[in-house]
Order: sequence, then C-alpha cells, then structure tokens
Amino acid sequence: MALKIEVADLGLPAIDALDVDAVGVFVGPERPLQGFAGFIDWRMCGAISRTIRNELFHAGRGEALLLPTGGRIAPTRLFCFGLPDAPLTPEAFLPAARAGLEALARAGSEAFAVAMPPLAGGDPSLAARLWLEASLSRPVRRQVLLGDARQLQRELAAARNTLAVEVEVIAPPSRVEMPRRARALPHVGGVLR
Repeated sequence: MALKIEVADLGLPAIDALDVDAVGVFVGPERPLQGFAGFIDWRMCGAISRTIRNELFHAGRGEALLLPTGGRIAPTRLFCFGLPDAPLTPEAFLPAARAGLEALARAGSEAFAVAMPPLAGGDPSLAARLWLEASLSRPVRRQVLLGDARQLQRELAAARNTLAVEVEVIAPPSRVEMPRRARALPHVGGVLR
C-alpha cells in the first residue's frame, strides 16, 4: 500500500474540517500547550491540560494517552504522546515519531491527523525525511499532516525523492477568491461626475 499524506495549514479551520478517524498529538514539556496540541486542547475545552494538571498524564517519554473527543471535534479518538524534550534532537525525533505513528496504526486507525513534533535546529528537510522514515515503518491508508502546508509539501516531496519511496503528497486545494463585486453601473443616460 502506498502511503498517502495530505498536508494542511495548522489552525482551527483545518481542525474543524478534519475527516479522519483519529487525531495524534505530540505533547512536550511546554505549558501552556503550544502548536497543534494547543489548538486541539482548545477545541477539547482543556481536556489535555486537565489530564496533565491532575497528573493522569505526565507527557513523558514513551507515555501515551487515549481520550474520547465527545463530539468536540469530528474524529472520535484523541491520542496524546509524551515527548522527552522539545525540541527533539534528530536521534530522539525518529523513535518518538515512529512510536506515535505505530500506536495509531495498531489502534486500527486508517486515516489520522497529526503534526510533526518540533525538531531541534528547525531543519525542515531533515524533519520531513525523518517523518517519512517513521511513517513508512507501518503505513496507513491516509495521513493528514498539519503545519505550514506549502513548506510541508515541498519538503515531503524532496524527502520522497531522496529516499526513492512511493509516497503520494497531496497539497490542499488552492483557494480562489473572486474579486469584489463591482458597484452597479449607473443607469443608461446617467451623468458621471
């Protein structure tokens, strides 16, 4: 099965439009939660923050949490994966990404939404290559990867070519905005000044 990755801009509109069966969130030590974890926590009315505050989830290395979404977002399951540090070194990024992606696949998810954990140094090409390596260990039917959609598409396509693997990277549809409607023309015989 060829891996299919759809990219989308990170934000509440993309989260509200998700048509997947699960969401995977990498949670680091930062408080309040940032990035994708922060957006999902907002939509979940602080459910992730409450589990951390109540010490049910410490967001540590290898720790995972499954929460029902209760209809607050379209996907029914929310998986949270703890990170040892944020940002991650390349040596820590691959095992963390692989563990999260494999957990989603083992849970029977065929389509899920996720955002890459932060990589130390912020090298987007290295992060994309490592993400593809982790994704290919146990591919699913469809992944929706949230972040900067244009950059993700560019870096994932380059990583796909470098690794010479069969991965379909799908960009979000372009938004075409119609020009503002012109005011009505004056009636015939009208005087323009």
